[in-house]
Amino acid sequence: MNKHMFAGASTPDGFINFFNYIMPLEKAKKRLFLKGSSGSGKSTFINKIADEFEAIGANTERFHCANDPDSLDALSVAGKGLCILDATAPHCCEPEIPAAIDKIIDFAEFLDEQKVSRYVDEIKSLVRMKKYFIDKAFAYLSAAGSVYLAENEAYNMTLNKNPLNDLLQELLKISNMQRASNSFGFDRKLFISAITPNGFVSLSEGYFGDCKVYGLYGENRAKASIFLTELRDKINAVGINTESFCCPFAPKWIECLHLPDMKIAFAAMDGNFGYKGSVDDKIDVGSCFDTKVLGDIKHKERRNNEYDLFGKMLGAVIESMNLSKVYHTKIEDIYSSAMNFDKVRILTEKTADELLSL
Repeated sequence: MNKHMFAGASTPDGFINFFNYIMPLEKAKKRLFLKGSSGSGKSTFINKIADEFEAIGANTERFHCANDPDSLDALSVAGKGLCILDATAPHCCEPEIPAAIDKIIDFAEFLDEQKVSRYVDEIKSLVRMKKYFIDKAFAYLSAAGSVYLAENEAYNMTLNKNPLNDLLQELLKISNMQRASNSFGFDRKLFISAITPNGFVSLSEGYFGDCKVYGLYGENRAKASIFLTELRDKINAVGINTESFCCPFAPKWIECLHLPDMKIAFAAMDGNFGYKGSVDDKIDVGSCFDTKVLGDIKHKERRNNEYDLFGKMLGAVIESMNLSKVYHTKIEDIYSSAMNFDKVRILTEKTADELLSL
């Protein structure tokens, strides 16, 4: 299958980067690190090579850019041990084994520096304005995240271990998750959703098409996130590998858990930002929490006010991200006008041919 997700996301803790999970060194045979300015054709390069591999039936993973979901930050072709990474800010990454496995491709060699130098003062101004609005977006996001995290922490205090363990053991049994090895399973961390200039974007519906999906519900999505964290730890403990899709509002919490070797997925359903795809079975995790200790936290009027406040802050985040993107696009346009895209096209075709022969 050809899958789509995010390897990085804007969160209340800043930009969180999981690029090291795209293609771990021990599995890599070839990794390309792309350098170059915005608008230099890096995303087009990645898309073209992804198309070439999908045309021959290879399974691919496309990692979208959280600041521009129509663009790609990375590509993984696990069957070939191949990945291509946009190694520029904010997801800077560097080769670990140059030449033998890792190679840098610098798109700056196709850039006419004299053309760009004419716009240096304008670029400086655009960079300042872009930074102003992105800093503003992160300030609002930090506030929104505090509201979201406070609710999660409150529900975490109500966790009742006995019914939790009973439900976890039942799931392990019915899913036939017996001990797979004497070592712990590996947990791969990524994002399946992101807060973007286009709003909240989730790619979860298409990701789990080949899985048996368990939908988790129970009054509040925070409960599902807490439950999924506990479930992941139990599953890893019996030697089964997992993919944890972290929540962009609170990246230490999980919104979806995937068991790729078993083709099973668990997804939080409740709330405006929960999983909207079809499910094969539903699990009520509400019984694992004793919410009486929280008093009136479940009062409808109070909860509606919290959602309203959270929604307004999220709206401010997205508006500021949009304004930042306006200036980013203007910077891209300047650099694009100075690029020799004929040479970029030749490089892309040559690289695709080389990679397909791996």
